[in-house]
Amino acid sequence: MILDGHAHVEPELGVDGLVAAMDAAGVAQAVLIGAAQEPIGKINPLGPPIFRACLRVPPLRLPIYRIGRSTMHQHRRPDNSVVFQAAREHPGRFLPYAFVNPLLGQDAHDELDRCMERGARGLKLHLWFHRYRLPDALPVLERAASARLPVLAHLGFGPPEDVEMVLEKVPSLKLILAHAGIPHFERLWRLPRVLFDVAAPQLVSRGTIKRMVAAIGPSRVVFGSDAPVGIRARGGGYRYNPPPLPSRCFGETLASVLD
Repeated sequence: MILDGHAHVEPELGVDGLVAAMDAAGVAQAVLIGAAQEPIGKINPLGPPIFRACLRVPPLRLPIYRIGRSTMHQHRRPDNSVVFQAAREHPGRFLPYAFVNPLLGQDAHDELDRCMERGARGLKLHLWFHRYRLPDALPVLERAASARLPVLAHLGFGPPEDVEMVLEKVPSLKLILAHAGIPHFERLWRLPRVLFDVAAPQLVSRGTIKRMVAAIGPSRVVFGSDAPVGIRARGGGYRYNPPPLPSRCFGETLASVLD
């Protein structure tokens, strides 16, 4: 069974379109997350190769990462209702994740409460878009750990030591870092308790993914598409085109941290 560990419900494709793409690729289930930003328009074909090339050079990683964020229009308060609606309308196809912004304080905790009551299977944090560091999210991370919810985090500009500090403070945390641990990559791969997803082709090269799998093994690598943007086909439309990965990465790794 193929499990997509990182997908979004967004207007450009919609839930039915995502299900159709999943069916065509034999994807049985997908982790579903609310939109993080306004719809992303057509991407200049030169942009992703330049972005990925800069990420291969450590001194250029944070500068290009800042430029990348400046092109996005983020949702400060993600909409989770569409995620749970999709899960109701397509039983068995989606694992709904709560998506909260810890900078909203009590509102973030209230939203997490609502999502947990509706059956959230995990928590998504977007440090890059919402502009905070991982230790700033400690209160919600502690709650996720207590509830045994995996946390999928897209890191921002904090140093790798932020991740180490959080793991020390919350030893039961089940942490998955999106996009192979962007922007620090191999500096985080050495942390044995952390999983990493491989979404998305616009952000992570297949060469980086190959190096990561070789470094940490398939038991810590999660297949994720970052649909819909991550499954945009070159000639138009939407099609899954996953990188070469050991079979375990297509579901077994993520299933090991899902209760």
